[in-house]
Amino acid sequence: MNRLPRALASVAVGIVVFGVLTVAVTEGLAPYVWPSLMLGVPAGGVAGIAAVPLVFFGLTAWAERRQTGRASDRTRRNLSVTVAAVGGFGVGSGLAFVVAMTQPIGLATAILIVALPAGLLTAAVAGSVVARRHHLSAHASTSPLTDSK
Repeated sequence: MNRLPRALASVAVGIVVFGVLTVAVTEGLAPYVWPSLMLGVPAGGVAGIAAVPLVFFGLTAWAERRQTGRASDRTRRNLSVTVAAVGGFGVGSGLAFVVAMTQPIGLATAILIVALPAGLLTAAVAGSVVARRHHLSAHASTSPLTDSK
């Protein structure tokens, strides 16, 4: 699969994820929050944006495994950094949301003002840590062996 079809498929999946999650969150919160669309659109947007690189790198790894039997180091690094960032976002925003809900603030404030920025920060940190680990392991595996006497 060439790069353009992978990119188009990834964007299409991102749009579908955005739409489905926006409707699900909006309808799920409708009895509790007005306007619930104010929470549904950011939730769908985050999920749709996260789905695009996950699908793209997943399709890239799948195509490389089909062609060569193994995904390249670059593809494995990109996929693992993306998974770490998405996981970091989920954990960070979830923890921040739980902590924020113990305070006397509204649901929308907890999600948009506390959880979203905390999730973005933890996503950046998690992605950076995994990227750094890959960078260090790549240098360690290519460095010449030295004799220790």
